[in-house]
Amino acid sequence: MRRIFFVAVVVATALAMGMGVGPVAAQDGNETENATAEPAFEAEFGDDLRILEYELENGTASITFDADRPQTVTVSDALAGVGEDGAVQVPSEDYDLERGETTISMDVREMRGASTVGVTVGGITVRLSSEMEEPSEADENPFRHFGGESGLFSGILMTVGLAGVGTWHALRSEESGVMEA
Repeated sequence: MRRIFFVAVVVATALAMGMGVGPVAAQDGNETENATAEPAFEAEFGDDLRILEYELENGTASITFDADRPQTVTVSDALAGVGEDGAVQVPSEDYDLERGETTISMDVREMRGASTVGVTVGGITVRLSSEMEEPSEADENPFRHFGGESGLFSGILMTVGLAGVGTWHALRSEESGVMEA
């Protein structure tokens, strides 16, 4: 019994060391060398205009630009007309940016908690989006019109029960035997 326990301990130790959890696990001493630095901006239009940050919340788009020279940008609501029939004119606004940082705000549409805008500069368009909320389970439930699964099965049981009571009543109220014509 002692030998089996000793062999099991040796095998477990060898497996743990082979998986990198034991004392022989390799340590990466310089993680900062391999890490790539993320840019300090969200999007870039050439070398002279950048979107530093943006926020799409509660039907408002706020975008902060950093321009090296004065420029004009066009911001359009990319969700305009979603869910509507026919051709829809996409609302857009032109903004004149000065050198340095400029923050603009625009009202936009929301769909399931998300918004999307298009930013166009010199023929180049960048889309800025927020993440859509997942539809709730109640929205995806095919039985939601019947009160969910419990409402559907309650209705089925009630229907079968009432049919049984009606059948029982019809049989009890009938006279037994042959009736004269």
